[in-house]
Amino acid sequence: MNDSINLERKGECEGNREKCSLTNCPIFGTLGRPSRDGKRRIRGCNDPTARGKRNRTKGDSKARIARKKLGIGGVNSRHEELWGGSVRIEVKAGAQVSPIATRFNAALKQSEASRSVGDGRIFVMVAMPDDTKDGIALVKLSDFKTLLEALELNN
Repeated sequence: MNDSINLERKGECEGNREKCSLTNCPIFGTLGRPSRDGKRRIRGCNDPTARGKRNRTKGDSKARIARKKLGIGGVNSRHEELWGGSVRIEVKAGAQVSPIATRFNAALKQSEASRSVGDGRIFVMVAMPDDTKDGIALVKLSDFKTLLEALELNN
């Protein structure tokens, strides 16, 4: 007999209450499927297990989007190291990339403000950290193929 049929649909979150960062823990609502530790959590549960699962799901989703936009073939895996192609890629998502996105968008806004009418070139931000002579190029994924084609024309 299938155990999931007998599970209650609503109830109190079964997550780790001692490590949950919510002020009103435990919350009441629709219980999800049991996780590997056997506990069923409510959407929005903020114990470390639930946060980790959400972070992994979000990262996997962003990686799939990036892989599709870049047109990378090979094995369909959450591990970027197994993807095909001639470049190594590491996809990062979430709060850790917010400062990078903030700097990129500020530079894009500055560039757009001084862009000439009719200038259709794509925008690439180059970050030059202190103590290095090598920079980091940032470009939108939607412009990446155009960048590669432009670089090929210059060679």
